[in-house]
Amino acid sequence: MDKHRKGLSLFQLINREEFDALALKWDVDKGVRTLCTWEMAQALLCSFVMRLGSFREVEAALKIPDSTFGDALRKRYFGFFQELCDLILMDIRGRTKSRKIKKAIRQILAIDSSDIRVHGSLFDEPGWQPKHVIGHKAAAKLHVVWNVDDQWIDDFLITPGRRHDSPVSLELRLLPDKMYVFDRAYSDFDFWEKIVATGSDFVTRLKDREGNRVIQKKCQKGKKDKCGILYDGSYTSTAPSAKDSTLKPRHIIYRDPLTKKIFHFATSDRRASAKTIADIYKRRWAVELLFRWLKGHLDIRYLPTRTKNSVKIQLAVAVLVQLLLQLKKITDNFQGTLWDLLRHIRMVLVQGIVANSGPPDGCRWSTATTAGVPSCVLQK
Repeated sequence: MDKHRKGLSLFQLINREEFDALALKWDVDKGVRTLCTWEMAQALLCSFVMRLGSFREVEAALKIPDSTFGDALRKRYFGFFQELCDLILMDIRGRTKSRKIKKAIRQILAIDSSDIRVHGSLFDEPGWQPKHVIGHKAAAKLHVVWNVDDQWIDDFLITPGRRHDSPVSLELRLLPDKMYVFDRAYSDFDFWEKIVATGSDFVTRLKDREGNRVIQKKCQKGKKDKCGILYDGSYTSTAPSAKDSTLKPRHIIYRDPLTKKIFHFATSDRRASAKTIADIYKRRWAVELLFRWLKGHLDIRYLPTRTKNSVKIQLAVAVLVQLLLQLKKITDNFQGTLWDLLRHIRMVLVQGIVANSGPPDGCRWSTATTAGVPSCVLQK
């Protein structure tokens, strides 16, 4: 077996022995006759890479019957695909351990969630109806922990769209010696304590409340036009669990020099400067760009499947594609962005399809389609 797996296609990056061991653990192929989980996983990866938007397109392109593919999505265990993502993540971490990282700089992990529209037949399922929506529409929610520095998904959860972010945050996998950054939706004091107990720190934006407004008015008195750091003190939480807690977060009020907007931050880090804390929160925007990337390039804005398990599997495979792209970028030492890599993979696949279909004579691009296409792609 090639130790480094350099130069392999995106579909070959999954270690087959580890995959089979995981399949045996979950017993996912019990009673399966026509479409084993290995074939199903490869078909799902191909459907995301080639943007096959429906079961009919999958049937036409991959010769997998519509009903067979749909049954597999309904019956296979979602947890298997979640653990498969963990296997790829462990491979990525193993290849990046030797990177030289300054000890004074901790990795920043951004936490957020995004709604994914799903088929309206899930509207009647408890919790799948999004708020403030007219009509029978349903949504799932993808919660992620995004490694801002190394650009991979460190952890993810999939829940009904109605479920609030705060209780879900307690289920996320946390790592020591990291800096977690998140917005006002994650206001659970127990979650803050869990991060600190893990050996990490957090930066979050505080919700608007009367006590914060009083402090803001005092620090602005006589200097309403001042920008930058307006206040750096202690934060007193009103949560019942904060009464006897040893965690005393730091409260920072910052006014952006460009937008003139005032932000209230809470953090457990008392060593970094207040300006550094404000700069760390700005990097939270990277997780918003991740959701834009997933929805735009992998086309997960809307999932037409009609069962909860199907939705969860497809979202897990979307995460798997992102991790595999990052793994290929590392193994091949690719210098471009993940989008550049995905676009290159799609280009090679399309060139192979066009070359095999026999481009019409007299077109200047007829010979160019085979340029740079691997021989394995051109073989029928």
